[in-house]
Amino acid sequence: MNTRQLRTLRAVREHGSVHAAAAALHLSPSAVSQQLRSLTAVCGFSVVERRGRGVQLTDRGLEMAALGEEILSRWDSAVDSLRRTAEIPVERRARAVRLGAFPSVYRTWLFPVVRRLRTRTRMAFELFETTPHEAYRDIAAGRLDLAVVVRPPGPRTAPLASHPLYRDPFALVVPRSLGGMPAGSPLRGLADADWVLPGRETHCHEVIVDHCARLGFRPRAAARSNDWKAMQEMAALLGAVALVPGSCLEPTAGLVPVDLPAADRLAWEIELTTRASATAMPWFAAFEREVSRLSLEERMAMAGRTP
Repeated sequence: MNTRQLRTLRAVREHGSVHAAAAALHLSPSAVSQQLRSLTAVCGFSVVERRGRGVQLTDRGLEMAALGEEILSRWDSAVDSLRRTAEIPVERRARAVRLGAFPSVYRTWLFPVVRRLRTRTRMAFELFETTPHEAYRDIAAGRLDLAVVVRPPGPRTAPLASHPLYRDPFALVVPRSLGGMPAGSPLRGLADADWVLPGRETHCHEVIVDHCARLGFRPRAAARSNDWKAMQEMAALLGAVALVPGSCLEPTAGLVPVDLPAADRLAWEIELTTRASATAMPWFAAFEREVSRLSLEERMAMAGRTP
């Protein structure tokens, strides 16, 4: 059992439907349903049941929600206490900007931005690897000051301010031995192929699987990894195919990238998010200025192209 499942159960209890809970948590409905199924499997009993067009908690689900509320309260309190007593001087902590992002963003352009800010402005940072969904929750809860995230579907959460950065299109990589691609929709033509996919219950997995579902098939995983570079190496080793963000595309022996027709194209929007009140802070203005000064090579990496 984990805190993510308990937070999902609490949101379903509060909002009365999977779709409303998903919007509140910045998750997809399928991710909320998966969390509920996982919690049911762990508990050994059903925590929700259908009621009309929505869902409601079962009697045992209500008891679990009450227990979960106590667990989450103690967990959040303990984490906050540990953070306050960490071995970082209070003076430095007050100045440090807590920045979250996913690994490919750090590698392609965010590390140079942080390095220049530390040198030019003496800004202090605390850096965290975070998933897109976690980043929004951490910003709202004050655990992060700033995050680079994948824009989620649906309306914005009011207290948050988001600034579009760039669009990162996915590339299809296939074994060189595959030869010519199927006519029409290449992705649909690969419905029976072996695929390398991100780990289940990740945002990356949802994006790719949902895109394939819109094309009428579900990809079959021959391997899984949450590292885009490792995914490409797995594809080359197993003779499988994969969809990879263009900014993470690596030259890999035995693999070739394929241009997709418009109907098959997949891309996600990358944005900067923070609390609305933070946009007036000097550190936020400094960060935005430094991002605007990115070199040509860094901007091309952000756009998923090789200089």
